[in-house]
Order: sequence, then structure tokens, then C-alpha cells
Amino acid sequence: MFFRRFARNIDPAHLPRVTLAQRVVDKIVANALIYQTETGESLVGFALKQQGRPEPDLYVLDTIAPDASAVRASAYFEQGDDLQGDIFNWLYDNWERKRATFRTINSDNALPKWDAPIAHLGDWHKHPGTLVEPSWGDTSTARQHINDRDAGAPQLLVVLATVWERTYVDDPQAAAEPDPTDAADADLLDAPPMDDLDLEDETPDDLKPEGGEAQPIYVPVDARWLVRIDVWYMSRTIRRFTRLTPLVVPDADLPELPPVSWHLAQPERLRSEVEALNQAGYAVSLEQYDTDRVPPLEICFSLAKRSSQQVIIIITEPNYPLHMPRIRLTPMSALRDLPEEANLFDRLWNASQPLAQSAYPIWSWTENHRLIDLVREVEAHLAEGKAK
Repeated sequence: MFFRRFARNIDPAHLPRVTLAQRVVDKIVANALIYQTETGESLVGFALKQQGRPEPDLYVLDTIAPDASAVRASAYFEQGDDLQGDIFNWLYDNWERKRATFRTINSDNALPKWDAPIAHLGDWHKHPGTLVEPSWGDTSTARQHINDRDAGAPQLLVVLATVWERTYVDDPQAAAEPDPTDAADADLLDAPPMDDLDLEDETPDDLKPEGGEAQPIYVPVDARWLVRIDVWYMSRTIRRFTRLTPLVVPDADLPELPPVSWHLAQPERLRSEVEALNQAGYAVSLEQYDTDRVPPLEICFSLAKRSSQQVIIIITEPNYPLHMPRIRLTPMSALRDLPEEANLFDRLWNASQPLAQSAYPIWSWTENHRLIDLVREVEAHLAEGKAK
């Protein structure tokens, strides 16, 4: 009873305003059509506090897909392992460096609206049939998240995607289901069971947004199918799911996050690259490092052999293998008397020198080359004294 009295006192104007980049809608639609099971991704963007409004304005810039360990079933979806977290950390670290450039350029303290940390805003997932409201499991998970003061956030978006046959949106009184014997129905998408579209909105009237009942997004796919997108919100203030009407804007109207680096986007390539170096006798360590003071970060490999006099540092750009990596050399003596709390890679980098151009391969780099190809060539040139 206390909650119901509290909820009715919330001013509808204080509900959050949600803005989605067009790329987010495009990804939701594409994935909802690819998988006949449930599926989903995490949502990344900004939660910007606004004066006079208890709930932040939410801007969803992009999504992060799970890896191959994700569990997709007809009525269940689990995001997968830690790759999404690694990708989020990559985006966060690079965005923080971009924010630093804001402050350098705007020395008069007139910082842009987007000078804010990016945040995990929630998740979207596909629901079976015409279930356009959060399930009991969605609600339980959301409450655990917002009540987790250490790892959670004070608010959460849950975006639901459902696939509809357009007939039932245009005419809810049309025939209940397509004829299962019709060969045309055996296409990529099995027609979901279609209920009457006049679904009851359980959001209390005093929690609905300005302008009346919240509206979903309908995205036509073809002459037969469309994807419906419903946006729901919960916070530590509004402790039940509330349906919102999102605003969809062109990608150019919102900041663009840095591209995901190759070592996260191509985990199998990373694994094979490191394996090849290990088989050649190198101990390998990997570091994300700002080598040129310009975002995004570079991905650096430190290679060492017991018999070597030098540590080889390979610098790959986030779009590797598009371009040949750069190489720096550090004498092994730089590792002597290393303080216990010292950063090993900082020590290696600060003691390194660029590889002489004469020690690089004379052949042209292609995307089919591997790090081991470059290292073998460089080692051979070093043995010939071409590094000097």
C-alpha cells in the first residue's frame, strides 16, 4: 500500500526521456529476425541528470553483442561470458580519453553536453510470440540490478522486441493465425501466435508519459512482417516497470563510440596469433596502451625469449590487420632492479626505441600476414645488423 500511494504522487513529467540512435534500432531489428529463439544485447550510452527532473535523460548510443557462449532458447536468453564486459571496458577507457580532449580544447570550461562517462543502461531481448511486457524473470532481475549498490546502476532500461505479422497490426480482428499448411509460411520466420493487439497497459495512469499512453516503435520488414519494439524502465525511485515512448534520432545526432578493437572483435584471431608466437618460443603479454596520445588505444604485445638481448614490442592499431604493426625494441637490461609496485609495460615502453626502418620487411603487408611473419623477418634483419 505504501508503494501504491508513493507511485501515484509521481509527476508524469518526471519520467525519463529516452533517445535511441538509429543504429540501435537497426541492430535490434536485424537480430530479432536472424534468431527464431530469444536473443539480445546490452545497451550502452549516457544517463544524464537534468535539473528539476528526478530521473536522468537516457541516450542509447550502441549495443554490445554477446559471444558464442550466449544461450538462446525459445523462451530463455542468457548473455554469455565476460566478453561483453571487456568490450564495455574498452569503450569506457577510450571514451574517457576523448573526454580529456574536450577539456583540453575547451579551456574556458564550456564543456559539451556529452562530457559524461558512458554507462551500461540495460539490455534488449527478443520475446516469444506477442509478449510485449517484461516477464516475471525480467522484473526480478531488474530489481536485483537496481538494488545492487556495488555493481548495479540506479536505473535500468529493458527493451523488448517482438516479431509481428503486419496483418494483425493493421487489422487486429483478422484471422488468428496463418494456415500452417501454406508453404509460404515455412520461411525464415515462423509466424508467432498473434493475440489481439489491444493489450492492456498495466502502467498506472499517473506514471504514463506526457501526451498520453506510451507508444512502441513499429519497424516494417517487408510486405508481411514487422518488428515491434517496447521500451520499459525501472529505477530506485520508480520500483516497477513503466512503459516509455522513445525518440529515435539519426546516428549523426549522437556521439559515436570508438570501434571495438580487433583483439575483442576477433578473439579467434587473437588466440591463433598468440599461439603462433608461443610456438616460436616467445613469452607473450598483451597491453592496451596509449602510444600516440590520440584515442583510441593501441594493442601492444611484448615478446621475450630467454636467449634474446631485447624485448620486442609490437604495436597494433584497433583495425589490425589492415595495416602493418609498428615495432619498438627494449634492452633486457631495462628489467633489472624493477620495483615491486612498478608497471612492467611502462618500464618497457619508456626504455624502448623505434625499430629502424631498414629492419622492417621489404614485402608489402596484407591482411593475410600474421604477427609471427613480421617478427621472423625482423629477427632475421636484426641478426644481420640492419637495426642500426
